[in-house]
Amino acid sequence: MKTRHLVFYGGMSAAVASRQADLQVQTILHLDADAFFAAVEQAGDPKLRGKPVAVGGERRGIIASASYEARRFGVYTPMPTTQARLLCPELIVVHGNYERYEQFSEWMFGYCYDFTPDVERTGIDEGYVDVSRCRLRPVEVALAIRDAILQKLKISVSEGIGSNKLVSAIASKSGKPRGFKAVEPGAEKEFLWPLPNKWLPGIGPKTGARLDAAGLREIHQIATAPTGMLELLLGSQAERIRQYAYGIDDRGLVRARESQRSFSHQETFGTNVMDEEYAEATLRRMADSLFAKVRGERRAVRTLGVKVRYYDFTEDQVSESLAEPTNLETDVYGMLHSMLRRAWKRRVGLRLVSLKLSNVYDGPFQTELPLELTVDRQEARAQLAFVIDRLRKEHGRAAILRGHDLLLRGGPEEFGKSAYSRG
Repeated sequence: MKTRHLVFYGGMSAAVASRQADLQVQTILHLDADAFFAAVEQAGDPKLRGKPVAVGGERRGIIASASYEARRFGVYTPMPTTQARLLCPELIVVHGNYERYEQFSEWMFGYCYDFTPDVERTGIDEGYVDVSRCRLRPVEVALAIRDAILQKLKISVSEGIGSNKLVSAIASKSGKPRGFKAVEPGAEKEFLWPLPNKWLPGIGPKTGARLDAAGLREIHQIATAPTGMLELLLGSQAERIRQYAYGIDDRGLVRARESQRSFSHQETFGTNVMDEEYAEATLRRMADSLFAKVRGERRAVRTLGVKVRYYDFTEDQVSESLAEPTNLETDVYGMLHSMLRRAWKRRVGLRLVSLKLSNVYDGPFQTELPLELTVDRQEARAQLAFVIDRLRKEHGRAAILRGHDLLLRGGPEEFGKSAYSRG
């Protein structure tokens, strides 16, 4: 049975103390594969083991994953492949096999499901496991999962155990590769406080530099800083980050399910639609909205699914996977045209169209260091997408309209009339 406990630390605010009192003791395991894409390539080809290996994008010319042998030369993600080869002339660059990575991910998390259904997959190569109710002790479960993955899949993982997501994730990532750290309940402060501020969620390079300049370089300094000072530096996030500094995280574990690992939207038409151009424009508008969410969560997706529902409520659907994950809707506009044609098998009126994005990645698939023309062009498109996202968020969707948005303004009835008048 779970028990409640209350621990007061010096300098803890009343709000933080109250939150601590509301939390229940639990045990969360964070699992994080080491250099996942490169490790899968090494697992499949013994000749690559022990050598500097990188997975390079087919179209974008960047490093999507680098083995730890390559990282010793300064190769990291996202880095242009040309720069990586300069740093490591012996670097072996292989094209990504994303279907294989997805299969390895399924196998890896399969070992977690052997112990409990309480698994949250936050990316293709990492996730959380609630081991509170497992028959074995949490450490035994973690070691069993780690050893099974190493023996069967030939890849290594880092693991962290803690009373919540925050502590377990920091524990696993702070010891990579092949790291293992268990933080006992009540020892969160001892573990977190000596660490640099960058380990806390919400503190990126710019915020970290601002905190450093204010003398808050380590987590314990954030935890004990005056409230006014934190609010000045962090704004509305000040109280949340202070809670993190005390090891408090009330985010619940979301059991893995299809809806969590995909983005989808559907639209039911007010009248049956026969015009292919209108249906395609609707799918493009859906893609705009869904990919904005993908970017907002710093994700990328590789598989698209298009479904159509006819006037008599029967359905057809198709799916197609990209060679590489993307977070840009402009990369899939062309696919939507052919997918709609293949899905629309019966040339009768459509009542509904649906778009689903799946096979979700946390991987960095765009670069901030463009050295090649294709990379430079892709980065420009990515920057434009983020600008559009910001403008629409601040001023509404109508602030920026694409061609398909204009086509859809009058609805299917008006669109049919204008299409007829065009000849």
